[in-house]
Amino acid sequence: MHAINTGTVEANGVQFAYLHAGDPSGPLALCLHGFPDSAHGWRHLLPALADAGYHAVAPFQRGYAPTSVPADGRYQTGALSVDANALHEALGGDGRAVIIGHDWGAPATFGAAVLEATRW
Repeated sequence: MHAINTGTVEANGVQFAYLHAGDPSGPLALCLHGFPDSAHGWRHLLPALADAGYHAVAPFQRGYAPTSVPADGRYQTGALSVDANALHEALGGDGRAVIIGHDWGAPATFGAAVLEATRW
């Protein structure tokens, strides 16, 4: 079982904090939490995804501490979708990446895939 670690990365003008497990050279599995949840909701799935060979990452979405509050004040699905695609790039994702969403994270997941299907 892989340990869960913490990290930070800037994407789409927001400083994101995240939980992650697995080898960063593996394919990215980006897990977007719901409302009023947090990245901790993925704590049981991250090690399982890492065991399957993924670099499993669960960011605290914009406005959820310890991620920064966005300067533009936007929390609409479109902003969350753009965040997801920017996180893909910032975290070194490639065409093997998968995106998983729960609750509020699900529309953002759908939007990210619609905006840039070749990423996912």
